Amino acid sequence: MDTKTPFFSICIPTYEMKGLGASYLKSTFEILAIQSFTDFEVVISDHSVDDAIKDVCVEFEKSFEILYIKNTSNRGSSSANINHAIKSARGLWIKVLFQDDYLLGSNALQIIHDKISNGDGGWLVSACQHTNDGKLLFDSHFPSYHADIHLGQNTIGAPSNIAFKNKGSIFFDRNLIWLMDCEFYKRLELTLGLPLILDELCIVNRVGAHQVTNTLIHDDLVRNELRYVKNKYKIFDFLSSIHLRDLFLISFMDVITRYLMFVKDRLRKLL
Repeated sequence: MDTKTPFFSICIPTYEMKGLGASYLKSTFEILAIQSFTDFEVVISDHSVDDAIKDVCVEFEKSFEILYIKNTSNRGSSSANINHAIKSARGLWIKVLFQDDYLLGSNALQIIHDKISNGDGGWLVSACQHTNDGKLLFDSHFPSYHADIHLGQNTIGAPSNIAFKNKGSIFFDRNLIWLMDCEFYKRLELTLGLPLILDELCIVNRVGAHQVTNTLIHDDLVRNELRYVKNKYKIFDFLSSIHLRDLFLISFMDVITRYLMFVKDRLRKLL
């Protein structure tokens, strides 16, 4: 392994994805292999039971540096899987890239790098396009940020659209599925300030039946996650009022929030 610290750690959480995971990852790797900017490593956290993802990594191991990790913990949790990759990243910046998404063109990483180097920010969001077949691109999305993004109005888009400084302490909330991205963006803003906005199209997000939003999201989950996030940010407001704001940003605040909600629900039933 190269001991030099790379500029980007491209963190990719993987799983079988209804049999499409390996082929999607191969397409992602083919575009990474032709990037004009090459100061990066790829970190794979793999929730797959089989070795299809690992085989793709072996195929590309001479094209760029790959750290492959078979992750047997918390299978089925996208947040836990991407967190596992982030914790293993050595790069100065984390570039999230889900396995079904990919960079748009051979200069995408260079464009993202140049925006970071010429700006003064701790995280960046890129414009993106969408595809359902890996060929036809549509629905260009130009991101923006707003203060209530954690409540679900996602003006940034998928996590693949972001990059952020590797602080070693910023992770996705494992209690969330539907709001995992929006709540994470809010904490990035609280920790690192407002994002750099890159209006050049650098990312392609795949859409289709394989997506989590089309398989796991239902009305009860949406209601429960909104309740959880609202309670979490009530805790933030309280901590801020007594000058303990930074406690909110620690990695185990999700555990504290879940525990306090459990106690609150138990007391309500008893009274």
